Amino acid sequence: MGEQQDPEKKEFLEKRSKGTSFEPDLIWEVLSRLPSKSIVQSRCVSKLCSSITTQPGFIRSFAARSSESPCLLILFKDKGNMFVFSLPQQQKHNLNSNNHVAVVDSYSMPCPGKYHFLSSESVHGLICVEEPSGNPQVWNPTTRRFSTLPKPARRWGDDDRVSFVGYDPVDCTYKVLSMPCRRPRQPRALTLGGGGEGGARWRVIKGLPEHAPFRRGARCVNGVLYYLAAPTLDDHRDNQFLVSFHVRSEKLSMMQVPWNLTRGLRQLLHCEGKLICVISNGGDDIIMWTLEDAEKHKWSYKHLLLPFSRRDPVARTRFSLKGSKLQKSRG
Repeated sequence: MGEQQDPEKKEFLEKRSKGTSFEPDLIWEVLSRLPSKSIVQSRCVSKLCSSITTQPGFIRSFAARSSESPCLLILFKDKGNMFVFSLPQQQKHNLNSNNHVAVVDSYSMPCPGKYHFLSSESVHGLICVEEPSGNPQVWNPTTRRFSTLPKPARRWGDDDRVSFVGYDPVDCTYKVLSMPCRRPRQPRALTLGGGGEGGARWRVIKGLPEHAPFRRGARCVNGVLYYLAAPTLDDHRDNQFLVSFHVRSEKLSMMQVPWNLTRGLRQLLHCEGKLICVISNGGDDIIMWTLEDAEKHKWSYKHLLLPFSRRDPVARTRFSLKGSKLQKSRG
């Protein structure tokens, strides 16, 4: 415990040291070494444990430690319930023995309405989920909590809307960017935890003409949130571009993309610190465009032939890219 404390943590521990027979810094260290399931349970032990585990400094340190051993999050929805499984991303396998996948954590909880996860990714431990006409929600799978955000704008009405979460590694700040899909609008941003209880406010982000975002996901890479968009919904095939939102400065910028497709699936990925767009026409090959230099708009191109068929008609499975690895999924 000889490491230097950050001012926020030091101030919190000094205030909590009064009126307790235990050293708060010792409790902090013990809690920081517990698995996520035990941390959630510890909140019912005492107000001190609950207060420590909800501190931003504690959450940041836990997220940093968890990033050293990343997990795969598997989600099932059935009859209004959500079943969550967390699996280690890398496991050692022995071909001479019957191996079972080690589950890091698992739980079930009521599914929050008709929210979907189509456009979502885990950004430093948080996932933004959306219901087309409802309020955006941010899900923390570790604490098992959903936080409901206010609606971005009343005049948007019940428009089909998409929201993305971004993270700034410098200030350790999360921000949510939201905008309608069907009608071009300027996006709005909200800082998570900003302004205290009920104090968070959506801000109009200017700097680009109004545009319509693609629903199929965004990616946050090194403090910059990227998403594909077009001037209008009708231009999604022929006139698309890439929008970048600098989470810390809230600056919007746009760059033209090097591909020109009238069909095919485009998906943004985050791989080894770079943004990648994977394009697939449903065959046994994929095209990968990697953003090598965002300032110079420099891309590299690869055309890959898969060493296997994308679809297995017997097992009714297909392969799809979700990150830096190939994942097998039902469908």
